[in-house]
Amino acid sequence: MIVNNWQVFLDAFARYSSPWSKLYFVSWWLVSSVVWVNLFVALILENFIHKWDRSCHPSLSANQEVEYHMTVQLMFREDLEEPTDEELLDRLHHHPHLHLSR
Repeated sequence: MIVNNWQVFLDAFARYSSPWSKLYFVSWWLVSSVVWVNLFVALILENFIHKWDRSCHPSLSANQEVEYHMTVQLMFREDLEEPTDEELLDRLHHHPHLHLSR
């Protein structure tokens, strides 16, 4: 029932049967197209990420556990630059809404 004009079927069935057929068609559309397509795409992405992760990391022995820690900070660690304490204090003292006593 994943076609472009599924609402035509909805109107025809609702006209010749009960109004509950509209609820059936809308729920069928939600389950068939939205939920299943999203699950299918999620499985493909998960499979790709799993294979890519295995190819980038060396294989582990059977008794070693794999730990995954992926954050935005870890992904761009090489590009990030930590500010110095003086820079932080200077920004805090010049903040328009924060009044610190020196």
